[in-house]
Amino acid sequence: MYESARKRHSLRGRRLAGLLFGIFLLIGGFVLLSSVHVMLGEADNGDVLLAQRVNTDTQWSSRYIHSVEKCPIIEKYEIDDQYKMVLMESWNCSFGAGIATQSPPGATDRLEDGYYVIDDIDKPFDDVLFHPVSIAEQELTIDGETWQISRQPFEGRTFSLKIEKETRMTYLWQRLFAAGQEGESYG
Repeated sequence: MYESARKRHSLRGRRLAGLLFGIFLLIGGFVLLSSVHVMLGEADNGDVLLAQRVNTDTQWSSRYIHSVEKCPIIEKYEIDDQYKMVLMESWNCSFGAGIATQSPPGATDRLEDGYYVIDDIDKPFDDVLFHPVSIAEQELTIDGETWQISRQPFEGRTFSLKIEKETRMTYLWQRLFAAGQEGESYG
Protein backbone atom coordinates (compact mmCIF):
# COMPACT_ATOMS: atom_id res chain seq x y z
CA MET A 1 0.00 0.00 0.00
CA TYR A 2 2.81 2.40 0.82
CA GLU A 3 4.46 1.64 -2.57
CA SER A 4 1.19 2.34 -4.42
CA ALA A 5 0.76 5.75 -2.73
CA ARG A 6 4.35 6.65 -3.55
CA LYS A 7 3.82 5.76 -7.24
CA ARG A 8 0.62 7.85 -7.36
CA HIS A 9 2.44 10.79 -5.75
CA SER A 10 5.34 10.40 -8.21
CA LEU A 11 2.92 10.22 -11.14
CA ARG A 12 1.12 13.38 -9.95
CA GLY A 13 4.48 15.15 -9.64
CA ARG A 14 5.43 14.19 -13.20
CA ARG A 15 2.05 15.28 -14.52
CA LEU A 16 2.36 18.62 -12.70
CA ALA A 17 5.90 19.09 -14.03
CA GLY A 18 4.70 18.22 -17.54
CA LEU A 19 1.78 20.64 -17.22
CA LEU A 20 4.04 23.44 -15.97
CA PHE A 21 6.53 22.74 -18.77
CA GLY A 22 3.70 22.86 -21.33
CA ILE A 23 2.43 26.16 -19.92
CA PHE A 24 5.99 27.54 -20.00
CA LEU A 25 6.37 26.50 -23.67
CA LEU A 26 3.00 28.00 -24.55
CA ILE A 27 3.78 31.33 -22.88
CA GLY A 28 7.31 31.38 -24.34
CA GLY A 29 5.97 30.67 -27.82
CA PHE A 30 3.36 33.39 -27.46
CA VAL A 31 5.99 35.92 -26.35
CA LEU A 32 8.43 35.00 -29.13
CA LEU A 33 5.72 35.14 -31.78
CA SER A 34 4.17 38.42 -30.58
CA SER A 35 4.89 41.49 -32.70
CA VAL A 36 7.14 44.46 -32.01
CA HIS A 37 8.13 47.45 -34.14
CA VAL A 38 11.79 47.47 -35.10
CA MET A 39 13.93 50.17 -36.67
CA LEU A 40 16.18 48.37 -39.13
CA GLY A 41 19.37 49.70 -40.64
CA GLU A 42 19.46 47.59 -43.79
CA ALA A 43 22.31 47.80 -46.32
CA ASP A 44 21.55 47.86 -50.03
CA ASN A 45 22.64 44.19 -50.24
CA GLY A 46 20.14 43.18 -47.53
CA ASP A 47 22.57 42.98 -44.58
CA VAL A 48 20.96 44.09 -41.33
CA LEU A 49 23.44 46.49 -39.74
CA LEU A 50 21.21 47.67 -36.92
CA ALA A 51 18.02 46.41 -35.27
CA GLN A 52 16.49 48.51 -32.50
CA ARG A 53 13.04 48.10 -31.00
CA VAL A 54 11.02 51.34 -31.18
CA ASN A 55 7.73 52.69 -29.86
CA THR A 56 5.59 55.69 -30.69
CA ASP A 57 7.53 57.72 -28.13
CA THR A 58 10.94 56.88 -29.61
CA GLN A 59 13.17 59.81 -30.58
CA TRP A 60 16.24 59.54 -32.72
CA SER A 61 18.77 61.82 -34.36
CA SER A 62 21.54 61.92 -36.91
CA ARG A 63 24.62 64.09 -36.43
CA TYR A 64 27.43 64.56 -38.94
CA ILE A 65 30.07 67.04 -40.07
CA HIS A 66 29.12 68.74 -43.36
CA SER A 67 31.70 67.89 -46.04
CA VAL A 68 32.15 71.46 -47.32
CA GLU A 69 31.21 73.76 -44.45
CA LYS A 70 32.88 71.52 -41.82
CA CYS A 71 30.18 72.27 -39.28
CA PRO A 72 27.85 69.88 -37.45
CA ILE A 73 24.43 69.15 -38.91
CA ILE A 74 21.88 67.59 -36.56
CA GLU A 75 18.50 66.22 -37.59
CA LYS A 76 16.01 65.15 -34.91
CA TYR A 77 13.17 62.73 -35.53
CA GLU A 78 10.24 61.23 -33.66
CA ILE A 79 8.21 58.09 -34.32
CA ASP A 80 4.51 58.93 -34.76
CA ASP A 81 1.48 56.78 -33.95
CA GLN A 82 1.56 55.33 -37.48
CA TYR A 83 5.20 54.26 -36.95
CA LYS A 84 6.50 56.78 -39.47
CA MET A 85 9.77 58.61 -38.87
CA VAL A 86 8.97 62.30 -38.61
CA LEU A 87 11.66 64.95 -39.07
CA MET A 88 10.99 67.52 -36.35
CA GLU A 89 14.14 69.69 -36.15
CA SER A 90 17.21 70.54 -38.21
CA TRP A 91 20.26 72.19 -36.62
CA ASN A 92 23.17 73.70 -38.56
CA CYS A 93 25.81 76.37 -38.01
CA SER A 94 26.29 77.64 -41.54
CA PHE A 95 24.27 79.19 -44.35
CA GLY A 96 26.12 77.88 -47.38
CA ALA A 97 26.96 74.89 -49.57
CA GLY A 98 23.48 73.45 -49.96
CA ILE A 99 22.51 73.53 -46.29
CA ALA A 100 18.77 74.08 -45.82
CA THR A 101 18.08 77.51 -44.36
CA GLN A 102 14.48 78.10 -45.35
CA SER A 103 11.76 76.92 -43.03
CA PRO A 104 9.09 74.82 -44.74
CA PRO A 105 5.47 75.97 -44.37
CA GLY A 106 4.33 75.69 -40.75
CA ALA A 107 7.85 75.39 -39.34
CA THR A 108 9.60 77.99 -37.23
CA ASP A 109 13.23 78.98 -36.96
CA ARG A 110 15.50 80.37 -34.30
CA LEU A 111 19.14 80.82 -33.31
CA GLU A 112 20.43 78.78 -30.36
CA ASP A 113 24.00 78.24 -29.12
CA GLY A 114 25.48 79.21 -32.49
CA TYR A 115 23.08 76.99 -34.45
CA TYR A 116 20.37 77.94 -36.89
CA VAL A 117 17.46 75.71 -35.82
CA ILE A 118 14.38 74.90 -37.87
CA ASP A 119 11.62 73.58 -35.55
CA ASP A 120 8.27 71.90 -36.13
CA ILE A 121 9.20 70.60 -39.58
CA ASP A 122 6.78 67.69 -39.11
CA LYS A 123 7.80 65.84 -42.29
CA PRO A 124 7.10 62.07 -42.27
CA PHE A 125 9.38 59.49 -43.92
CA ASP A 126 8.97 55.76 -44.56
CA ASP A 127 12.73 55.39 -44.73
CA VAL A 128 15.83 57.55 -44.36
CA LEU A 129 18.94 56.82 -46.44
CA PHE A 130 22.54 57.10 -45.23
CA HIS A 131 25.93 56.71 -46.85
CA PRO A 132 28.37 57.48 -44.03
CA VAL A 133 32.06 58.14 -44.62
CA SER A 134 34.81 58.47 -42.04
CA ILE A 135 35.42 62.21 -42.55
CA ALA A 136 31.80 62.99 -41.66
CA GLU A 137 32.10 61.58 -38.11
CA GLN A 138 28.45 60.58 -38.42
CA GLU A 139 26.54 59.15 -35.51
CA LEU A 140 23.04 57.88 -35.07
CA THR A 141 21.31 58.08 -31.68
CA ILE A 142 18.11 56.17 -30.93
CA ASP A 143 16.55 56.68 -27.49
CA GLY A 144 19.91 57.66 -26.03
CA GLU A 145 21.95 54.80 -27.54
CA THR A 146 24.57 55.95 -30.07
CA TRP A 147 26.13 54.19 -33.06
CA GLN A 148 29.22 55.62 -34.77
CA ILE A 149 28.06 54.99 -38.34
CA SER A 150 31.19 56.50 -39.91
CA ARG A 151 32.93 53.30 -38.80
CA GLN A 152 32.60 49.67 -39.78
CA PRO A 153 30.29 47.94 -40.50
CA PHE A 154 28.43 51.06 -41.70
CA GLU A 155 31.21 53.15 -43.28
CA GLY A 156 31.01 53.48 -47.05
CA ARG A 157 27.82 51.43 -47.29
CA THR A 158 24.48 52.80 -48.37
CA PHE A 159 21.82 51.75 -45.91
CA SER A 160 18.31 52.79 -45.06
CA LEU A 161 16.57 53.13 -41.75
CA LYS A 162 13.00 51.89 -41.82
CA ILE A 163 10.48 50.63 -39.33
CA GLU A 164 8.98 47.18 -39.72
CA LYS A 165 6.67 45.06 -37.63
CA GLU A 166 8.49 41.85 -36.70
CA THR A 167 8.01 38.94 -34.33
CA ARG A 168 10.13 39.16 -31.18
CA MET A 169 11.98 36.06 -32.35
CA THR A 170 12.89 37.70 -35.67
CA TYR A 171 13.91 40.89 -33.86
CA LEU A 172 16.14 38.99 -31.43
CA TRP A 173 17.72 37.10 -34.34
CA GLN A 174 18.37 40.36 -36.24
CA ARG A 175 19.94 41.93 -33.16
CA LEU A 176 22.16 38.90 -32.70
CA PHE A 177 23.17 38.96 -36.38
CA ALA A 178 23.78 42.73 -36.38
CA ALA A 179 25.91 42.37 -33.23
CA GLY A 180 28.04 39.82 -35.08
CA GLN A 181 28.76 42.39 -37.84
CA GLU A 182 31.17 44.27 -35.61
CA GLY A 183 31.52 41.98 -32.63
CA GLU A 184 29.51 44.14 -30.25
CA SER A 185 25.91 44.57 -29.29
CA TYR A 186 23.67 46.84 -31.37
CA GLY A 187 20.49 48.09 -29.76
